[in-house]
Amino acid sequence: MKILFRCIFNAALFLMLIVAMVLLLPGLFGIRPYVVYSGSMEPKIPTGAVVFTKEGAYSPETGDIITFHNEDTVVTHRVVKKEEGTFITKGDANNIEDSPISADKIIGKYKGRIPKLGDFAMFLQTPLGMAVFIGIPVCAF
Repeated sequence: MKILFRCIFNAALFLMLIVAMVLLLPGLFGIRPYVVYSGSMEPKIPTGAVVFTKEGAYSPETGDIITFHNEDTVVTHRVVKKEEGTFITKGDANNIEDSPISADKIIGKYKGRIPKLGDFAMFLQTPLGMAVFIGIPVCAF
């Protein structure tokens, strides 16, 4: 029985290490991960995905997907228009455009995504997730 729990612990530890590497290593190259909480960019970017954004000064073109500050949230949407120093964005699944944003609100350009990884990362932060991936294996020793 102890061998089974040790295998479970090792598997959980390995899985958490892989997730940590996927989320933290891109930071060495100026790429930051964000968890997607809405379906506004589906099917291109599904809810629960992690999107990777290359941070830095960037002047997007129409059609680019960007990550930007929108009041107290961070949003990843597609640029649909450029107008006199502002950018109009819209989620692919949305019917209406977002309010115009200025260039200083842009965090960077979308570089890619990993579906479901955000769901897993959020689960790890819940009490149940911590119990499953930390508590149970630790108690097994």
